[in-house]
Amino acid sequence: MPIEITIPRLGWSMDEGTFGEWAKRDGDHVAAGDPIFLLETEKALQEVESVDEGILHIRPDAPKEGDTVKVGTIIGYLLEQGEEPPKIAAGSRQSAVDSPAADALPADCQLPTANSSLSPAASPSVRRLARNLDVPLTSLTLDGTVSEHDIRRASQKATLGQALGASVPHTDNVAARNSGPSLPNVSPRAARAARRFNIDWTTLNGSGRNGRIREQDILAAAGRDNLPDGILIPATPARKLIAERMAQSARTTVPVTLTTVACVDEILRDRAAYKQHTDSENPAPAIHDYVILSVAKALQKFPALNSRWMNGEILQPNGIHIGLAVDTENGLIVPVMRNVDQKTLPKLAGASVTLVSRARDRRLTSKECTGGTFTVSNLGAFGVDAFTPVINLGESAILGIGAIRRTPDRSDDGNITWSQQMTLSLTFDHQVVDGAPAARFLQHVVDALRDFAE
Repeated sequence: MPIEITIPRLGWSMDEGTFGEWAKRDGDHVAAGDPIFLLETEKALQEVESVDEGILHIRPDAPKEGDTVKVGTIIGYLLEQGEEPPKIAAGSRQSAVDSPAADALPADCQLPTANSSLSPAASPSVRRLARNLDVPLTSLTLDGTVSEHDIRRASQKATLGQALGASVPHTDNVAARNSGPSLPNVSPRAARAARRFNIDWTTLNGSGRNGRIREQDILAAAGRDNLPDGILIPATPARKLIAERMAQSARTTVPVTLTTVACVDEILRDRAAYKQHTDSENPAPAIHDYVILSVAKALQKFPALNSRWMNGEILQPNGIHIGLAVDTENGLIVPVMRNVDQKTLPKLAGASVTLVSRARDRRLTSKECTGGTFTVSNLGAFGVDAFTPVINLGESAILGIGAIRRTPDRSDDGNITWSQQMTLSLTFDHQVVDGAPAARFLQHVVDALRDFAE
């Protein structure tokens, strides 16, 4: 019997992903545990492994690289030797970009439409989520099966309306503009604002000519008469994930930031020497490579900064795995370099170049951006001197790198000397470590940079 290969759900909030590529070819033998295809979620590529064994048959309508695929979509089969794949009916909607849940229903089973008085089709878990978030399924004007994403989106819209200050009772059926001759006149902008804030404009007295309801009347009813005009832009999945992780970090840590400066004349001279003997295969170390290596040496002496707080206990990982915050078109991504304390500077430089490139090309695997124990973030290239970095969720500290400035120093004899200096900003979790040890750690990094030696 053919075994279906479907798009798995790789996270509780995942409803769709981006297809990467097949790890096997059509007709190849697949064993249980073999990677069968790559699937991209919000930030990383995940190898999807087979749970069964058989001969791979890729459907003719299977997704191509870059196609958006919904959870549950059938993209292929595992067959026994000599077994024929199921036939795809003409006009079948079971494709990489269509709803898999609707296609899985028998032909004589019709899903209720938006005009149906029945509750839309939804799984038990989705119905339970709707009850928990107080989202009536009958209020959703959706075709097909309702997903968790639909429920959460409806809940977020309701929460947004409350957060924006709607001060009139909730109304499920706000009258449409020009829907009845007995209703007051309302401007198009006011009608749009009424829908946005869920305001029943039919109960308002307009301030316009002949009682016409204007946008400012709606904003006043919502308690936001000074709200600037604009549009609501849905956040991307990556942006939502970043926001969720940053907010959770702020809720679960007690962050304190220390700022100091480090002389970097030595590492600039060392880097200039590397540049004379490097090529594409052996890139010159970047400034952040020197900082990361110095941080790794300091973490060996101050392991508390390499730890994490876990409900009254402190976990100290065995290795030093440092993440590097990378700005990409898809948002902030933090690829992780493993066992940095065991790497030479050239090895570290090659690893960071590779990971940064993979991050910007959206080719990171989930393993390459998880498991970090400390993070380094560099905004110096943007001219930023100092900032307050946010601790990466699950860690206890993060170091921010500022811009390098040529700075005068006054010696004890009164003479002025010039040096290249860089600002470092250490944010640490006060639950895990106190201020004095954190300051000593930061000073150790400063000393390592000033007198850099591999």
